[in-house]
Amino acid sequence: MLTSDLYRHNRNAYARYLISRNIARFSNTAYYIYFMWEIIANYHSVLLVSLIPGFSFLGYLIIAIPEGSIIDRYDRHLIYIGINILMVLTYSILFFGRSLFIIYAVDFLSSTFMWVVSDDFRALTKEIMPADHMAKAQSADQLSSGIFTLAGIILGGAFIFMRYSTVYVALIGISIFALAIIFVPRTIKVSHRSIVKNGFRSTVKIMKNILPFLLLTLLLNGMFVAIDVFASGLINIIMHASSIYYTFFIAGFPAGMLAGGLISMHGFYRPYQRNKRMMAFYIFMTGVIFILISFNRLPVMDGILTFLSGVILAFINVYIETMIINSIPSSITGKFNALTAMFSVSSSPVMAFVFGELSRFLYFPYIITVVGVIMLLSSFTVIKIMEGFNSTMEKIEKENPELF
Repeated sequence: MLTSDLYRHNRNAYARYLISRNIARFSNTAYYIYFMWEIIANYHSVLLVSLIPGFSFLGYLIIAIPEGSIIDRYDRHLIYIGINILMVLTYSILFFGRSLFIIYAVDFLSSTFMWVVSDDFRALTKEIMPADHMAKAQSADQLSSGIFTLAGIILGGAFIFMRYSTVYVALIGISIFALAIIFVPRTIKVSHRSIVKNGFRSTVKIMKNILPFLLLTLLLNGMFVAIDVFASGLINIIMHASSIYYTFFIAGFPAGMLAGGLISMHGFYRPYQRNKRMMAFYIFMTGVIFILISFNRLPVMDGILTFLSGVILAFINVYIETMIINSIPSSITGKFNALTAMFSVSSSPVMAFVFGELSRFLYFPYIITVVGVIMLLSSFTVIKIMEGFNSTMEKIEKENPELF
């Protein structure tokens, strides 16, 4: 079957997996936004707010290694169904109240399951999508992610004005819908997946060879968490603005990703999708935007700045995700996704706590300034890192053909 025919055959299934993943993200984002505002409004503590993103990443660090092995060994579709069932049960815990313990526990569990769904989705994408359509699939991913994340932020902001019982019933209902939509038609596997002995050893070997690339993702993830930690504090404590501006500020990011996804799907943008110089420019401009956010005191302007950063992040994600999914063999996709994600996001819970703790002693907008400067400096290393990744993967494929 021609790759174009394969693409058409599997497109419906891919769309269902994608929508289901994004519906799960929709509920997770709404939860995130609602309870971060509740904590800052009730406890006036940036440190307590910082525990929300901290716990959301901590769960993944615990489960990443066994999850990667399970995704590579067992039916990825059944894993998708099982995790979505656990999401429904997790949100049901909110029925018992909204103490800090329950808020953090549900955050920990739901975010962990969301990470697993995302890794399983990436493995399924590698399995059913032809390589020459992967960039298009990643652009659709960025576009739809922006739409559903934006919708989740709006819903989370709306939750602030609703009764608590409405909040948890809505979250449970959304999760049930995400579960219902993943009963997909039969797919034809494009990428062969064999069970490889010592799969983790092979994965670690690849990771060692692309260490500079992993360090870059580690840095970027750690720096981006500053926005999560300080967003509610910037709007509530520094600008003394209402929750509407907080929602607008947070919504700017996924709205920008939506716009970036749309732009990246157009033909005129394709020459830039694999341009290493543009990648360096994107990271440089993200640093500039962070510095502007740290000094700005107009709530509306912050929303515009986060919109621009969202556009840029969509471009970065299309570049990196297409490069990784096309380069990594399907036989170790789950393990690679798990270990690299664990590596790259490990800085996020640490930095969430560090940023929260630093805010007790420092004027926290200045912390965002420092984050922006670090991003500016890191942009000068990007071209060399990306060239090293491509040459290393070509060498590994020649030396280890059994993986591919």
